[in-house]
Amino acid sequence: MSKGFCQTLYGAVLAMLLTACTTAPVLDDVVSADLPVEKASYDPADSARMPTSRPSLEQANRLFQAGHKKQAAEMYYRAAFTYSSPQRERIILQAAEITAALNNTTATQSYLSQIAPNTLEGETRFRYQYVQGFLALQNKQADLALRLLPPEPSLLPPYLRDKVLLVRKRALEMGGKLENGRLPKAGNLLQLPSGNTNPQSPTTAPNSYITDASPILPKSTERLALLLPKSGALGEVGKEIALGVQDAVAPYNGSVRYKQYEVTAANALAEYQKAVSDGADMVIGPLDKEALSLLVANANALSTPILSLNYQESSAVPALLYQFGLSPEDEAQQIADVSAQRGERQAIILVPDSIWGKRLADSFKTAYQARGGAVLVEVTYPNDASSQYLNKVQDAVANGSGAQMLFLGASPTQARLIRPLLKAQAANLPVYATSHIFSGKIQANKDNDLDGIIYTEIPYVLDSIKDGSLAQLSYPRLYALGADSVLIAQNLRALTQQQTLQGKTGAIRLTPQRTIQRRLHLATFVNGKPSALD
Repeated sequence: MSKGFCQTLYGAVLAMLLTACTTAPVLDDVVSADLPVEKASYDPADSARMPTSRPSLEQANRLFQAGHKKQAAEMYYRAAFTYSSPQRERIILQAAEITAALNNTTATQSYLSQIAPNTLEGETRFRYQYVQGFLALQNKQADLALRLLPPEPSLLPPYLRDKVLLVRKRALEMGGKLENGRLPKAGNLLQLPSGNTNPQSPTTAPNSYITDASPILPKSTERLALLLPKSGALGEVGKEIALGVQDAVAPYNGSVRYKQYEVTAANALAEYQKAVSDGADMVIGPLDKEALSLLVANANALSTPILSLNYQESSAVPALLYQFGLSPEDEAQQIADVSAQRGERQAIILVPDSIWGKRLADSFKTAYQARGGAVLVEVTYPNDASSQYLNKVQDAVANGSGAQMLFLGASPTQARLIRPLLKAQAANLPVYATSHIFSGKIQANKDNDLDGIIYTEIPYVLDSIKDGSLAQLSYPRLYALGADSVLIAQNLRALTQQQTLQGKTGAIRLTPQRTIQRRLHLATFVNGKPSALD
């Protein structure tokens, strides 16, 4: 379908809905499955565009009409909670549909997690199914999109029927398969685990269920292949991960075995095929992103399930690929969740001027705003030890007047320099950070300036501090990564059935995209030494 047609369709739909919004409290149909996908990247002007007054549908409609769709979605979501059911759910679906069109899976799932599917009726139920199908299509999961869409479009109101048919058409064009020549029956509405009783806590909820009804699982996990570097820049890291695997396999007394294959970005596919030829039931690794990209690019040559130790940024990943790593996004989202639960609704973001810093900031901001929080100011500082730190901290505090928390992205060296400046400028402002502020080595004389910072930490590090064994490893978090890769491999079926594993890297769940999501412990520094918080 041509870009011109998409724009014409979009304009016609928007004009119709803006006319209708005088009688309806929310736009009924602001996005189309055939619109060009926009990247959900951070725009420094976003904060300026978002009104600071009480959220309303009128503001959301104006934002959308002005083309600020991300901000419109946030405003719809915030405004939804000023209404009672079923209008609340209908407005949340409006926000979710916009973020699905923006291909922002995280925000869409966060919004959907606020809806109890078994309470939906009639048109709202069908629209919930449509948004799920639309999101699956955006993620290039054509078969899944066909399963999730409402099964009988003829029963739908015209505006929704046309969109469902359009998504169905695109899914079939993408290669979605029919069942015995017929469209598949619609999948069950996704339901959150029964243990989730906090409607304002979507960090753990949206990714704790599986949308794919038939994930590809290994028939056995007795023979594991480990694709890791043994030399070069990642050699020492690879050795630490392999040690974690070795120690995790030991209790099985020979019933589970592993063999390591030395992998580079160039030979990843050849070593994978060698491991399969040797009889591997499941492959763990690779660690290097380029090596992982090589495997993904040759998806047709893959036959044995893989648990990678890094993440592939492309949404088009093979169905037999499960992705695991020490994701900073998990930690940023958890901090947003914890801070929001504590009633801290206005935040300052202070991160380094780097790709890593932007990832942290974007992840925290998306999760925090989804929970009703507002980011007052986002400041980046030079990604090195710099005399500009003082000016950046002063800017953050001055422009974030009224903030109730500060989210800090920093390495240990950066945190040690920045924390005293924060104390001098805003002594009572709670500071939260990710595990990156702790080097993994006890250095109380250096880290005493970090006292009071609340940060996320893996259980293994805190347990090792408690029993005095932390100094035995060079990279304790990577050792834990290796150990948990065996735990995941042995319990993969349970993960696909919505179960949670308590691992060395955190509480482990599987997302609908077959990525591992972790929830860590909270810790703080006391006299320069990490200490677990309840």
